[in-house]
Amino acid sequence: MRKVVFGGAMSLDGYIAGPNGEYDWIVMDPDLDFAAMTARYDTALMGRKTFEVMRKAGDTAPSMTGIQSFVFSRTLRPEECPGAVLSDDAERVVRDLRAKPGKDIALSGGGGLFRSLLAVPRFSRRF
Repeated sequence: MRKVVFGGAMSLDGYIAGPNGEYDWIVMDPDLDFAAMTARYDTALMGRKTFEVMRKAGDTAPSMTGIQSFVFSRTLRPEECPGAVLSDDAERVVRDLRAKPGKDIALSGGGGLFRSLLAVPRFSRRF
């Protein structure tokens, strides 16, 4: 069974974003080798807020070479997520993805999607 690995930045006092959703406090380390870090994944999951931050930054297709991206939202439309699979059922999609062969699955960004998946008993024991 594939692993779902959460990656995100958090302040020492437990916050992922500022009170208005800002993330300007996060400093990108130029020594991080993102290519090496992402080599273990073939699938990426993100919620609407993370997708919208990426879109504002100019990344219109939330995908990396060889990685299939999923965006979870109840409000976005498919044409707003080119290059990604759009779904409103994270539990079902994650269950199905974990059962398929492949590399690990990256859960990127903020805490909303992560928190919702942790609330699913069968996932929280195996994340």
